[in-house]
Amino acid sequence: MKRNRILGLLIALVLVLALVVPNQVAFAADQKVITILHTNDVHGNAIENEKDGKLGYAKLKTFVDSKENAILLEAGDVLHGTTFATISQGQTMVDLMNLVGYKAMSPGNHDFNYGGARLKELSTMADFPILAANIVDKDGSLFLSDRTIVEVDGVKLGIFGLATPETRTKSNPKNTENLGFTNYIDAARVQVAELKNSGADVVVALVHLGLDKASEERSDLLAAAVPGIDLIVDGHSHSKLDNGQYENGQLIAQTGQHTENIGEVTLVIEDGKVTSKSAKLHSYEDLKDLEANADVLEKIEEFEAANQPYLDRVVGKTLVELDGLREHVRTGETNFGNLLTDAMLDVAKADVALTNGGGIRASIEAGDITVGQLLTAFPFNNYPVLLEVSGQTIKDALEYGLDSAPELVGKFPHVAGMTFKYDQNQEPGSRIFDVVIGKEALDLKKTYKLVTNDFMAVGGDGYEMLKEGKKLAEFPLLPEVLAAYIENQKVINPKVEGRVVPEAMKLADPAFTDIKGHWAEEYIKAVVDKKIFMGTSQTTFEPDANITRAMIVTTLYRLEEMPEVDKPAEFTDVKTNMWYSDPIAWAAENDLVKGYEDGSFKADAEISREEMAAIISRYLSLKKIPVAYIMPAPFADQDQIAKWAEPEVIVMQITEIMSGKPGNIFDPQGRATRAELAKVMYQIDLLVSGQVEDKKAA
Repeated sequence: MKRNRILGLLIALVLVLALVVPNQVAFAADQKVITILHTNDVHGNAIENEKDGKLGYAKLKTFVDSKENAILLEAGDVLHGTTFATISQGQTMVDLMNLVGYKAMSPGNHDFNYGGARLKELSTMADFPILAANIVDKDGSLFLSDRTIVEVDGVKLGIFGLATPETRTKSNPKNTENLGFTNYIDAARVQVAELKNSGADVVVALVHLGLDKASEERSDLLAAAVPGIDLIVDGHSHSKLDNGQYENGQLIAQTGQHTENIGEVTLVIEDGKVTSKSAKLHSYEDLKDLEANADVLEKIEEFEAANQPYLDRVVGKTLVELDGLREHVRTGETNFGNLLTDAMLDVAKADVALTNGGGIRASIEAGDITVGQLLTAFPFNNYPVLLEVSGQTIKDALEYGLDSAPELVGKFPHVAGMTFKYDQNQEPGSRIFDVVIGKEALDLKKTYKLVTNDFMAVGGDGYEMLKEGKKLAEFPLLPEVLAAYIENQKVINPKVEGRVVPEAMKLADPAFTDIKGHWAEEYIKAVVDKKIFMGTSQTTFEPDANITRAMIVTTLYRLEEMPEVDKPAEFTDVKTNMWYSDPIAWAAENDLVKGYEDGSFKADAEISREEMAAIISRYLSLKKIPVAYIMPAPFADQDQIAKWAEPEVIVMQITEIMSGKPGNIFDPQGRATRAELAKVMYQIDLLVSGQVEDKKAA
């Protein structure tokens, strides 16, 4: 009886399992795992480059083929950027993308560099759609396809594309003059609805928008405004998102640039819905040991052989050697620098052209000029960028470019549209004079159109001041611009014309027109005469302008007769070869100043009177100047002085280097002025030299 009961229980258990297990198997069968591989901002880098860590397409193909249930997408800026791509006006890239197996692409701004008509032609050569739901022809029809559906393992992936409206200025404006860009948010909402109506299980936005906060149209704003998108595969800002970025529950994926990383997104789909998603990047180091795909590698070699006639193509003739010698372009004006900046000025229709000598890498002998020679001379894939800047920014850029003259430096400025002189014997930051743009003297307050290269436009070579310029347009690669310019001229004979002239300033005694009758006139003249302090020009001192952290340490550094600095400053925002680099390094080394918690120094930050008192007090301690401790009468605003600064302020009172303003007010948080600093430096100089000071305090 007991055995029968046990047997009955076992039979019942088997029946239960028979009912449960099939359901579990069915549930697992409904779960699908889909992989989306992606690249962005390849910029023509289809060939592996071990030195720069670029994977290239042959090994990318091997990686793609190793994945199951995977598709490969491109988020734009792929067809232009290297000789390999530009010789065929993008066709080599499209042919290789066909071989690698891309399923869709969105157009980047630089994909328009050959013109809108050429991009449309390339789209007909591609085995995959180029998608842009927000670009229309002048008749209002779509310029390219807007969306596609790709089925993977029974899952329908709906993909739509968007292009950045910045294409209108971040490619030559002529390339999009007959095209319109509709509102990208509205276009995306329509696409999401249409794809879902078409049965898409997953909605992917393949976009060239980016995450740059300076852009008005961005992928994070898209995610915030448009529900229903499962994944945004992005490009344009060259952002390296190691594990993606989540905005409003949507995943944004971007790889950086140039196949330095390959993106991989894993989607888990259950019952036709995405239940899980994650992103990661595979670096060049991760994938470099892959075996290159033979078919892709063979095609690359075929294209390179076919490119040789283009490289040998003669674009014109030069009657003289084009001087690109390293020792020359990094120390002075050369005819090659003048030729290049003339070409930049011509293509951009700018007021002024500025480029760095370090970007010129070779000379070209007199005679025929080939495309290959130009590419050898300018190998960095840089392109001209048109900026709107102030005259002050131009002056600052020139001062920076010459602040270490006569040393051999890559930042040495080559120019067109202007001439200027510099005196390398003057203090860095005060070397440039007689700047003429066109036929008029540089106006510091006027706005100019400046064309430079893309490297410098984002602060490259230390030209941080150019980052503030408003970007107006971008143009093809420098060798392309130069080739077109030479072809138009046919025969060239560039010369050194006196655009950048080393010359001693004709310095009379400073005659500052803005200090006459000023309370600090005598002190200003004294410290300027000793070269402790300098004017803002030959005729102005600006006594009531506020001083900065860099300014006060620089005057103390001059007072010390500019001692050698053992090591550069370790602040994140203090670059080498800036006019204040050595003074800040010296001041930090001697504990006169400290940085901020984020590691920065903030050289241009204005300082208060109590901050000035603290720095000066530390300097007296460094110089071991004895200070008799006599407690002075308190200021009327003594309670407003920060506790950390109170001992230093007392030292200033005792030494009479600084004392109160009328009404016995110290004004601790008030901004310190150039006149006050001149008075302070005068007092310190007397104190350090042992002389007696009998003037009234500042």
